[in-house]
Amino acid sequence: MAVTGVAVNCYWNGRVKKEQNDVVYEGVQMNVLPIKVFHGTTYTGLLDKIYATTGIDRQTFELNIICRYPISSQEYKPIPIKNDEGVELMLEVPSRAVVYCVEIYLEERPVPLRAEAIALLTKETNDSPQIDDKKVLIWCPRKWEDLNMDCLVKVFQKVGMEELLLDVPFVCKSWYEATLNPKCWQNLIFPENFFAFTDRVRKEYQKEVQITSFIKSIVNRSSRCATTLMLPHCSTEEALEYAAKNCPALKDFGLHGHISHKNARLIPKMIRNWKNLEVLRLWRAHYVREILQQIGVHCNNFYQLMLPQSYISNDVAYTIGICQSKIKHLFLKGATIDTHFLSMAELCCENHDKRVIIMKKTVHALPLLLSSSSLPSLFSLISQNFQTSWTEICKLL
Repeated sequence: MAVTGVAVNCYWNGRVKKEQNDVVYEGVQMNVLPIKVFHGTTYTGLLDKIYATTGIDRQTFELNIICRYPISSQEYKPIPIKNDEGVELMLEVPSRAVVYCVEIYLEERPVPLRAEAIALLTKETNDSPQIDDKKVLIWCPRKWEDLNMDCLVKVFQKVGMEELLLDVPFVCKSWYEATLNPKCWQNLIFPENFFAFTDRVRKEYQKEVQITSFIKSIVNRSSRCATTLMLPHCSTEEALEYAAKNCPALKDFGLHGHISHKNARLIPKMIRNWKNLEVLRLWRAHYVREILQQIGVHCNNFYQLMLPQSYISNDVAYTIGICQSKIKHLFLKGATIDTHFLSMAELCCENHDKRVIIMKKTVHALPLLLSSSSLPSLFSLISQNFQTSWTEICKLL
C-alpha cells in the first residue's frame, strides 16, 4: 500500500497571533512555501525537511512549530508540534476538517551559546569554567560595550524600531553611538500600534510627538539608505512625500492598515522614486491600476504584490494580467474579486509553462497566493510536476 502524503504550507519570518476563534501568522517579511509530509514522518524528519526548505540556519536558530489546528468548523487553536505524536496529530487535520492543506507557523529562537563557543570568543583559559556539553553557560567575562562597533551595528540591524530608539541607546555610550549608524536604520518598520509607540516616546523624552515631524526624523536616521519602509496608516501627505524623496534605495514598501483616499493618490507618484522596488504591501488599496502602471515603467526588479482586503475590479485584473511577467507572488487575502479575474488567471496559466492555478483543491506548491473572502478557499499556483488542465480544474469547483 502506497504511503500517502499531506500538503503543508510552512510559514516563517513572522509571528503567531491568537485571535478570538482563530490563529494567524503575520509579519512584514513573512515567507510561505509548501512541503509534502508523508504519514509516518518523525519529528526529526519534519525538522530536517523544514530546515532544508526554508534555508534557516540550523546552527543558529531553534524552531518552535505551531500547527493551526481545527477545534470545530469555525474555530482553530495553535497546537505546538514537539514530538512524533504531534506530527501525527498535524497529519490528521485534513480528515478532521474540510481543508486540503495544513498550515504550520515557525517561531525562530537563537541557539544559546555553549561553554565552548564562549571560551573561544573570550579567549579565557585560567578563568574559564569547566566545559560541559549539556549545560548552557550564562556568565561571560567580557563586557558587551567592548564589542567591536561593526559587530554592534550588525546586531542592532536585527532590532525593532521601538527598541532601537527607546532601549538600546540608554544601555551605554558605545551602544548609543552604534545606533547613530545609518546601517541600523535600513529597515524602517514602524510598529503596528503606532500611537502606543509614540506615547512611549513622549513619556521617555518628555515632549509632544508630531506625526509628520516624527516620521521625518526616523527617515533621516537612515541617511537615504533605507531598503524597507513600513509606515503607519496615519501618515500624513507631507510624511508620505518626504519618505518617497528620501528613501531612493527602497526595495520593500508597505502600510500598516489603510490610508485615506486623499493620501492614497500619492502612492503612484511615490513609486516613481523607487527604481529598486521589489515588494509592495497595501491594505484596502486605492488607485491599484495607476500603481501597477508605475511599477511596470519604473520597477524592473519588482516581484511581489500584496493587496489584502482590497477590491480587485475588472480594470485592475486586466492590469495585473499585463504585469504578470513581473509579479511572481500575489497575495489577496480577504480581497473582493470580480469574476473577470478568473479569466486573467487562466491567461497567466497559458503564458507560463507548467503553471496552473487551482481553487479549493490545494495540494502542491504556492508561488502565487490568491485568497479571498468572495471565494470558498484560496487559489494556488501548482508545482512544475502537477499535470492538470484548466478544464479539469474547473470540474473541481
